[in-house]
Amino acid sequence: MAAIRRARPSRAVLIGIGVLSVFVASLLLAVNATYGVPWQTGTQLKVAFNNVGALQTGDDVRIANVRVGHVKEIDLVDGRPLVVLTFDDDRKIYRNATAVVDERSALGQKFIDVDPGDASAGQLGPNDTLPAVKTTDANELSDVLRVLDEPTRKGLGTAVRELGGGAGGHSQDVRDVLAAAPQMLPDLGTVARALSADNGADLRAVLATANSLASRFAGRQQQLGELLGQLDTTMRAVSVDNGKPLSEALQRAPETLRDVRGALQTLRGPLAQTASAARQLEPGAVSLGQATPDVRGVLREAVGPLNKVPGVAGSAEPAVSDLEQTFAETRPLAPVLTKAFGDLQVPLAVLKPYAPEIASFFNNASSALSNGDAAGHWLRIYLNVGAESVLGTLPIADPTASRDAYPAPGQAAKDRENGPFGTRAGK
Repeated sequence: MAAIRRARPSRAVLIGIGVLSVFVASLLLAVNATYGVPWQTGTQLKVAFNNVGALQTGDDVRIANVRVGHVKEIDLVDGRPLVVLTFDDDRKIYRNATAVVDERSALGQKFIDVDPGDASAGQLGPNDTLPAVKTTDANELSDVLRVLDEPTRKGLGTAVRELGGGAGGHSQDVRDVLAAAPQMLPDLGTVARALSADNGADLRAVLATANSLASRFAGRQQQLGELLGQLDTTMRAVSVDNGKPLSEALQRAPETLRDVRGALQTLRGPLAQTASAARQLEPGAVSLGQATPDVRGVLREAVGPLNKVPGVAGSAEPAVSDLEQTFAETRPLAPVLTKAFGDLQVPLAVLKPYAPEIASFFNNASSALSNGDAAGHWLRIYLNVGAESVLGTLPIADPTASRDAYPAPGQAAKDRENGPFGTRAGK
């Protein structure tokens, strides 16, 4: 029994060693699976390149995008990469074959795509090398980006970072977009074909307009941020109660729009009249516009006189106060003066045609009183006795004079008097 018990630990150790050996062998086999099965032999091909980029040993060798081998070695010969390819089976490679270092993923992984050629060019020998003229070098993303100028590269980097930050936490949205992509891609193709019409003239116009619009936003980022904040507040207000108020408003919108349409039709008549009134006002508006410079000049020149108005008004205030008392005292005379002017209306109407004769009378009186002598006599009255003085008292007409005692207005100046010494014009 004791011997049996001592044998059990030795058997367990052997089993553990065996399992560990199998595990190690499987691990080595898995690690080296990229390079093919260890005991399998295949065709090897030397290929010269000018640049292989991030190509590494163990990367795939493919024909028609099917893996057929791996990169065994990468050496530098005369300053150029020399790559040794190992195919998983015996494969014939001809002299007109080509090889391309292509991208396996956006992370920089590479593979070599080989076109074995055809038998018409002859088969390559085991020591032959496919020359660099029949190979295509790797295109690194950095080489592609190097075509862009420095501001563009920085802008692209910023856009990628912002895109990555925005996509973070939105994996479900990304999956939804990818799920909808099959339905979106045909429409996207239609849009792309429409944009490419006329050599993309419409697209260039849109991009030019977008560039102009974007340039107008330069320096207004703060205002745009505030606007977006206000828009967020507005959208939150609209979405309150799960958008129930907005839903009710939309349900009532058709009826409201019909009422608005009726109101607009009712306004059509008044608006037509308003248009007619506007056309009638147009000449006045034009005249007002033409007079605007003169009005502006008057207002500009009126500043000085208007500045003096307060002083004049202050000086005139006592006189105005006295006039107010005077007008108050003369107010009882207003009815009397009104009656007097009414009574004078008839005599004045009769005397109005004789205004020239009345004016002539006062002119003559003024002339008679305008000259005085040294003794201070301004008026002298002489007794002028004539035939008229005697004959005028008799009820007999004077045969030596011809005069109208009641001449019509303006007629007295035209009368002529006949006297014993001839005819003279009356004045």
